[in-house]
Formats: sequence, C-alpha cells, structure tokens
Amino acid sequence: MLIWSRRLVVVAVLSGMTLCAVGCGGGAKAVVPISYVVQPTKEFPPGLTSVAILPAERGPATDEIWSDMTVSILQNLIQESSARSGKGLRVADRSETRKVFAESDMAAAGMIDSPGQLGAPAKVLGVDAFVLSKVNVKVESHSGKKRTIDAMSLMGGGGRHWGHGGGSVDSTEVETVTRNMTVQTEFKLTDAKTGEVWAHWMPKTYRATEKTEASPFFGSSQTEAELTPRDQIIGTLVERGARDFVSLFLPCTVEHEVEVKSSGNESCEQGVKLLNGDMYEEAIEQFKMALVEEPEDDRAAFGAGVACEALGRHTEALDYYKRACVIKARPEYLEAKQRLSGNLGRLSAG
Repeated sequence: MLIWSRRLVVVAVLSGMTLCAVGCGGGAKAVVPISYVVQPTKEFPPGLTSVAILPAERGPATDEIWSDMTVSILQNLIQESSARSGKGLRVADRSETRKVFAESDMAAAGMIDSPGQLGAPAKVLGVDAFVLSKVNVKVESHSGKKRTIDAMSLMGGGGRHWGHGGGSVDSTEVETVTRNMTVQTEFKLTDAKTGEVWAHWMPKTYRATEKTEASPFFGSSQTEAELTPRDQIIGTLVERGARDFVSLFLPCTVEHEVEVKSSGNESCEQGVKLLNGDMYEEAIEQFKMALVEEPEDDRAAFGAGVACEALGRHTEALDYYKRACVIKARPEYLEAKQRLSGNLGRLSAG
C-alpha cells in the first residue's frame, strides 16, 4: 500500500507539472499566413517582351536539383507577376533553352557581364533578356541530448530507487537534433544584346533552423526524420530570394508564415488561440489586454504585430514589432521588423 501511495503522489505531482508547463508557461502556438503584393522599385525595362532563364550556377555543395528548382521557381513567379501587371512577358521554353546552350556554355554564361556574349543564343531563342542566377545551399545537422522522466521508474521496474525506500523517480537522456539550413541567392536580369544589367538582386543569405522537441516527461529520442523535409524548407528559402528579385521589376506577391507563441499571460494565450481561428481583430484585442496587464509581454506585442500585418495594417504592425524588439530582441522579432520596414511604402493588399 505504501508503494502505491508513493506512486500516486508522484503521478499527481507530474500531472501538475505537466499542466503548468502547458498552461502556466504559455503553451499556445499559431502559424499565421501573411500575403501582400510588393510593387516594383524600378521602371520596367523598355522593349522587354521575352526572357530566357538559364540554369542556376551552383555552390560547391549544392545538388543539381536546386539549379533546376530555381529555374522552375523563377519561371512561375515571372509568369504570375507578368500576368498581374498586364505586361505579357513571355518566358522561353526551358527545354529549348537547354538545347541552345550546351552545359559548358551555360556554366560559362553564369553571371557574365561581357557585352554581346549571349547575343547568338538570344537570336535563336527570340528573347530580349536573360535571367542569370547563383544558388548555394548548405545544410548542417547537430545532435544533442535532453533529460526526460523515465516512465519505467514509475512502474517500479526501470528505476533503481523506486520501491526500495528512496521514493525517487529516475530520468534518462534522449537524443535531439538541430538542423540549420542556409541558402544564398543572387539574380540578374541582363539585356541579351548589350549585356546591360537591368535588375540585380545582390547576394543575400536566407536561413532556417529547426529542432526536435523532446518532452521533459517520458520523452523519446528523435531523429531528423521528425523534422520538416529539408527540400521543402530549402525550396521556401530559394523562393524568398526569387520573389525579392522579381519584385524589383514586376509586382510580386510576397508570402510568409509566421509562428506566434503565447506567454504565460491568459489574455495573450487567448489571443494566440484566436489567431489559429483566423480571428485577427479579436486576437488584437486580447493582445492589447495582455499588454495593459503586463507591459513587458514581448510575445503579446509580437502577436499583435502579426495580427495587424495579416489584416494589412502595416504601419501599426511595424509599431508592435518595434515594441517587441525593445522588450526582448528575439531573432523572429528582428526579422519581422526588418522585412516590413524594408517594404513599407511598396505594399498593397495580396
């Protein structure tokens, strides 16, 4: 009877700890889709009616698949943005482009600046310009460990101490994985006859980090297989760079998914739950209440910013992002602030 009493006490304590971890610590999460149209910063090149997209130059550790994928992403974005603007820009058939350029020639073409070097292929393809690109993909995975309560110790079979006078519960180490993905892109829109660069998206790096989360209560080892497929994330990062480039000369839809986590404040947690239901106005009111109750609640400030951005209230969203950064400069807050402040004045509803 004594052994079972101890077990019940430990189970009750663990249950209370679990509830606190979920409720008291602010366990609610939401992923909010944000979409708007970024207007071009440059005048559309005069006389531009057709382009050919050359296979992307690859970094030393970048698989060939990412050269092809970059071309596909660019083609889709240019066609979509051209249709939106009414420019009627034609993109040369990819198979025809490959026929005209031998592999050695394409590698040499790359990001050239030499006038006239692409003139002959341009005549064959009947295009006015070429889109040149570079893509460099780097993936790094790191293994780690995290301690978790050993479930067997509660049953009396796995713990060294249970039922032998100690009344303690054992913990064990489980494997975790952190994966960092880095994509660097560079793009140019080059006049096929003169070699003049009409638009240039300078080399820029896009990053994403994911990690497995082992529960502190009866967690198990996790592998990279539990994470989002790497090709899916790399494609998203390449597309971000491509959208930034295309938006230089065509109106382009920009899309982001932003994760919001709640604090321990009840109003903040309710606001995050409302975000999951696409109830953005109601979520903002809850985040405002949280900030009245706890002015230093950075998660409430960030949540309010995300909700405002989703509604197209960009200036208000930026104010909340700045407030969140002042309270606590988390990387996701800084990224949101930089993204929105960099595009403010170019935005329209998506």
